[in-house]
Amino acid sequence: MADKKPTKKTEESKLPLDEQLKAKRKELIEAKRGLMAGELQNPRVIGKIRKDIARILTKINAGVGENEEKGE
Repeated sequence: MADKKPTKKTEESKLPLDEQLKAKRKELIEAKRGLMAGELQNPRVIGKIRKDIARILTKINAGVGENEEKGE
């Protein structure tokens, strides 16, 4: 099978989830600021960032649930 090229998502997944969450929240603030200033070219970016934040939080919470089930 052909080797996959590293994508932005795979590169970001190397960072700890907490750092990814912090970066996405910062990015969301900047996007909202750009929307209010009329500088944002594509307002759909805000929804995409919010979904990314939700995905990261889901991964974080899924990891917490696994630890609780194991008794740790």
